[in-house]
Amino acid sequence: MFVTRPSRQQERITQITAMLDVSPALRLRDLAAQMGVTEMTLRRDAAQAGGRFACRGGYLVASRTTEYYDFDAQMTRAIEAKRAAAQIAQDLVPDQAVVFLDAGTTLPHLARLLAQGGVRRIITHCFTTAEVLQGRANVPVEFLGGEIKLTTRSCHAENPQERLADLGIDVAFLSAGGIDAAGVISCSYPYEAALKQAAIASSAQSYVVLDDSKLGTRKPVPFATLDAVDGVVSETGLWSGAQMRNRLTQLSPREM
Repeated sequence: MFVTRPSRQQERITQITAMLDVSPALRLRDLAAQMGVTEMTLRRDAAQAGGRFACRGGYLVASRTTEYYDFDAQMTRAIEAKRAAAQIAQDLVPDQAVVFLDAGTTLPHLARLLAQGGVRRIITHCFTTAEVLQGRANVPVEFLGGEIKLTTRSCHAENPQERLADLGIDVAFLSAGGIDAAGVISCSYPYEAALKQAAIASSAQSYVVLDDSKLGTRKPVPFATLDAVDGVVSETGLWSGAQMRNRLTQLSPREM
C-alpha cells in the first residue's frame, strides 16, 4: 500500500492554518521570509486553501475573521486625509511628552511621525500601531495587554482606568467613528468606550483624530461629548469644541 505524501503547498496550507489559529493575521512579507518562499507563492496558497484563509492586502487572514476585512478596508480609505490629520496632530505633542495612541486606522500614521521625534514614551493597545513602531521607534513603546479584539486589532483590559492612571500620559489621541450634530462622539463597539473614557480621564490633554467624512455621523456607542476633550483634529485643522459644534450645525445628520 502506497501513501501519498502531501505536496509542499498542502504542507504550507496546513502550517498556515495552524498559525492562524493563534494569530489574527500573518504579514505576507514576514511569513514568506520565514517559510523560504515568495509572497506570490503564499498568495497562490491562499487561492488553493479551500476557504480556510485568504489574502487581504499584505496579510493572510483566517476566512472566518470577517471583522479583520473591515479593518483592512478602512486602512486603505481616505489615506491622504488621515496623513494630513496626523501631521496636524503631531504639532500638538510637546517635547518629552508621554503619548497615548488609541486603536483605529488614522493613528498609525501619527505613530510613524512620532517614532523619530522627541517624545518620551508612546503607549498603545493597537496591534497596527505596534507593528508600525516595531524596530523603527527611537523612543520606548509600551503595549497595553488585555483581551484581543479582532474587529479593531487591539487589546482591552478589564480595568482600563486603573491601567492608565499611573502612566503619566501627557497627550491622548483618540479615534472615533463619528461626531454627530449634538457633539456626541461615538464608536462602533462597547468594549472600545471604557478605554477611550479612561484615556480622557488619565491624560493632561486629549484630542479626537479623524477625517472629515465622519463628521455629522453617529456610531452605535457614544463615549464622550466635545466638552470632554481638548479639541478635534481632522485634515482641515485643529478645532475647539465650540468651533466643531458650529461646523456640525452646517452638516446634515447622517447615520452610518
